[in-house]
Amino acid sequence: MKSWKIGAIAGLIAGIVLGIVFEISNQMAVSIGLWEPWWRPFAINNIVVNIPLFGFWGIVLGIIYSKTYNIIPKTGILKSLVYGLFLYFIITIRIETFSLAYGLYLDTAGHIFAGFFSWLSYGLVLGLLYEFLSNMYYPTKEKLKIKTYDMKGGIIPGAIAGIADGLASSASIVPGHITGYWGLPIEGQIISTIDFWMSQVGTHIHVNLIWGAVFGAIFAKVYNLVPGKRVLKGLYYGLIMFLITTFLVGSWCILYPIFHNDWAIATIHVGTFWITGFFGFTALGLVLGYLYKPTK
Repeated sequence: MKSWKIGAIAGLIAGIVLGIVFEISNQMAVSIGLWEPWWRPFAINNIVVNIPLFGFWGIVLGIIYSKTYNIIPKTGILKSLVYGLFLYFIITIRIETFSLAYGLYLDTAGHIFAGFFSWLSYGLVLGLLYEFLSNMYYPTKEKLKIKTYDMKGGIIPGAIAGIADGLASSASIVPGHITGYWGLPIEGQIISTIDFWMSQVGTHIHVNLIWGAVFGAIFAKVYNLVPGKRVLKGLYYGLIMFLITTFLVGSWCILYPIFHNDWAIATIHVGTFWITGFFGFTALGLVLGYLYKPTK
């Protein structure tokens, strides 16, 4: 059995566990007053959605785990726990830095609380199953030597690419305000004035600059695992990171309101997560691919 198939199977089961733990953790978060009041009805009673949704994402992330296995530090279960905490960092922690910028403190606390237990459980189950299946079906696997580069070399190109991300994201927000299809939900109200968003451009660029530096450092580490060359390689990398971060979070932020029959909130989140994220990460990838040159 090929390693990516092992990753997919292990990821599927780990993703289902993640979905169950996320539901339990959200129930606990709501019970202690976390998540903004308007979001609390959407945050719970989603187990029917969580199992197929996170089962799917578990497969995607399990395949990525199998491809990056040899560059993740530690061994065995510790390796998968590092991976789970890494996902917690770039998915949960990252997205909540934006929530903080918009003053959504209870949302930040709720997601950080629920996300920690969820991604930790994903990493644990993924590692247990991956090692078990690997030993059973792929016992003589070779440790491939993948050339990596100094992560510090990606920081400055990544920071500059992050500025481009912030500019592109900010520009993509304007049509949402003009049409009224998406904006910032606060206490159930949609703030959709261009002036408000323009006042947030500086913060948006600053936050993306920081995360751009992080993504640039990661790019140096996984450079030879990403297909393509130079700018195209950067674009592919940017779109992959979009898929497993903003698009992933947006998937449950969109499906939860649909499941609870609130299409207006779902439509808003399509814009704020998927449309804005797509343009932002596309810009990040193109600029990063152009600027970054692997250190010898």
